[in-house]
Formats: sequence, C-alpha cells, structure tokens
Amino acid sequence: MSEQVWTKSSEMMMQLYLRPIHPEFFKIHAQRSIRGTSYDADIWVTGLSHVLTVRHRTAPGHAAERCVTEVIGPMGVGLPDRGRVHQVALKGENEASYSLRNGFQYSINYHCEALEEDVFAATYQTLRKQATREALACEFRMEGQEAEMWPLAIIIPTHTRGGLLVHAFHVFPHERTILKTQTLIDMPG
Repeated sequence: MSEQVWTKSSEMMMQLYLRPIHPEFFKIHAQRSIRGTSYDADIWVTGLSHVLTVRHRTAPGHAAERCVTEVIGPMGVGLPDRGRVHQVALKGENEASYSLRNGFQYSINYHCEALEEDVFAATYQTLRKQATREALACEFRMEGQEAEMWPLAIIIPTHTRGGLLVHAFHVFPHERTILKTQTLIDMPG
C-alpha cells in the first residue's frame, strides 16, 4: 500500500480481515501496542489511513490465534483478498455490526462530513490539541510547502469491559472534510 496522504475522503473505505496484515503493505508513520485484560492490539497510522489489529489471548492449550484487523484507507490499494470478510465505503454517515466466525463482535460507526471554513478551522485546532495529549497521531507536512493546516490522522484507543473502543479522525484540509470512525471490538466469549 503506498502512502496515501493526499487521497480524497470519498475514496475511504473499511476493510475487515480475520488475520493480521503484514506491515510490508504499509508505510507506518506511528504505531502503538496496547494490552487489555484478554487481548493485545497494534495500531498503525499509515498516511491518512490506519490499521488496527486485535488478537484475543486464548486459554492455555488453545493454539488457534483469534484475530481481527481493521484497515481504514483509500479504495484500490493492493491489499490481499485472503482473510477479508467485509468491506464498506465510508461515505456519509452510517454504522455496521458483524458477528464474526472467530467469535469477535465488530461494530463501526462512521461520519464523513465537509465543514464550513471557519467550523473546519476550529475543529482542526481542537483535534490537533487533543492529539498531543491522548492519542496516536501524525500530521503530514510537505517539505517546501506552506499551509496553515495539514492532513492529520488521530487514533484514540480506550479499553472497555469486554474489549477495545477506538475513535479515529482522518482530516482532509484540502477538502475541509473530516472522517470520524468509532470502532468497538468485543472479544470472543
């Protein structure tokens, strides 16, 4: 997957896999590993895209790895088909929930919205401040270019009682558009 910083918001989609995706498909700008009570998760910021892989730690004696990987990024990038169970274009506002065959419950809410110039500028500054405090984030500056606002990706993971909640913001200043996603992954029972 090439770096897709200047992609259009209308090209964004969610792809869901029941396996990890090898890092060679991505240019990883920032990453974080987190450990919950029953899972391990890796989060990568890959341009105005992100990859979230959650592995359920199984009971001793169970060798099968239970895994789910969410890729939020532009359409048409070269990711494998193997293990992909769902894909959704992230246009407008909607939600989707899936009971996956490996026991995970996956839910996503998304909202892609173009804002008026002043509202976008204020929201951008708020998100930028929030990113420095509590998130995994990358601002994508282009050398030799001047701009007040740059493409920005922010990922905020939160442990829940049964799994992991992730809020993500992908900011497209050239369109004054923000893609907001909220992903909830509940562990197998």
